Amino acid sequence: MPTIDNRRDRMFDTHPVYGIRSTRTPTLRALSQTSGLLRSRCLALAWQRTEFLGPNFWRLDVSLDEAIGKGTYGSIHVLKACPYLLPLIRSDGVRHSDNVPNGEIIPAFAACLATLPNLNTIQVVHIERRILTVIRNAFRGKRFPSVRRISLPASAHEIIKRCPNLEEVTCVDEDGSKIVQSLVEAKCHQVRILKGITTPLTRLVDLVPNLTHASVAKGASPFRPLVGNILTSLHSRT
Repeated sequence: MPTIDNRRDRMFDTHPVYGIRSTRTPTLRALSQTSGLLRSRCLALAWQRTEFLGPNFWRLDVSLDEAIGKGTYGSIHVLKACPYLLPLIRSDGVRHSDNVPNGEIIPAFAACLATLPNLNTIQVVHIERRILTVIRNAFRGKRFPSVRRISLPASAHEIIKRCPNLEEVTCVDEDGSKIVQSLVEAKCHQVRILKGITTPLTRLVDLVPNLTHASVAKGASPFRPLVGNILTSLHSRT
């Protein structure tokens, strides 16, 4: 039976992309360029997670827009120039700012994701609500069957429809209703874990077959329709 975690606080700490503050990735990448031995041991570790934010993202003397724009374009350029890195990447993170040319960056980001054969995690820190059409058009026709885990704001819910094999989904803002609706429309019945959901649990009924854990905000309701559906589902299997 699924566990339901009734919490008051939204779990922003589940978003792996905040690890960019550390020096692990740049250190590993520097070591991979030092010698053949270190390259063989560090290259895969250095590129298994890529943040499309750039090295200047946390610098106080660089504007957010400049860091995001240059960081995204820089990451995409490196991957185009070094195709041997593509199979190494397992996780991608991105943040979009209001003043970044979204008509260019979002399509480029979507096209880049489509070249990663082993991608299993997508993290979207922030996307402006006004660019829903840009996201929809950029991801139209693309599929990411290898992606199992996704963390994103409600404004990026269109991406979910391109990931049919999702198992873990984290909502980082709003009530999660748009995200749940996208999961239902895309028939993502392999979902096992839902986090950050505050929408009424009746929206989760269609995802019950494989759902094992749901983290919801305190006061989310009603519980009874969800539990009743779970019991019915379990009874039909025995």
